[in-house]
Amino acid sequence: MRVQTIALNLSLLITILFVTQVLAEDLPQECIEAREVRSPQAQVDLFTSCLATGRLRGNDKSTTLKQRAIAYMHLGQHPRALDDINQAIKIRPDDADNFYLRGFSYRALNQNQKALEDCNRAINIDPNFAAAYATRAFANKSLGNVDQAKADVRRALELDPKVKVPMF
Repeated sequence: MRVQTIALNLSLLITILFVTQVLAEDLPQECIEAREVRSPQAQVDLFTSCLATGRLRGNDKSTTLKQRAIAYMHLGQHPRALDDINQAIKIRPDDADNFYLRGFSYRALNQNQKALEDCNRAINIDPNFAAAYATRAFANKSLGNVDQAKADVRRALELDPKVKVPMF
């Protein structure tokens, strides 16, 4: 019995490793390379090439759009980041990261009411999303909602003591 269990576990492990390898091989090379480079502009270029292959669907496409959006954010190109995040939201409307990232970009563009709304959506999907509370705190502070901003700061720090929050 024990030998059968070990053999079954080994078989499952081999299957998982094989599927993982197949999935990694299924991604266009540009996607794999983009995840390894550190230059945001190089990431944008590689993710753009990856998306242009037309081989990405579903979660892979949503994740790649999100990754390119983050690279755009690092370059300060928030309108382009918003374009990618909006596409990712159409694919994955249940992904809290998408709404958080869009809220972050709106905040960077001083569109604090939209940032607040998207952070609310992210928190509704994932109530333990510290960065969403932190971004909502910045938006609330900018909108003059000081009490709500302070409450968001407290919650963000409860969830992640290292998260960047506004000072009061």
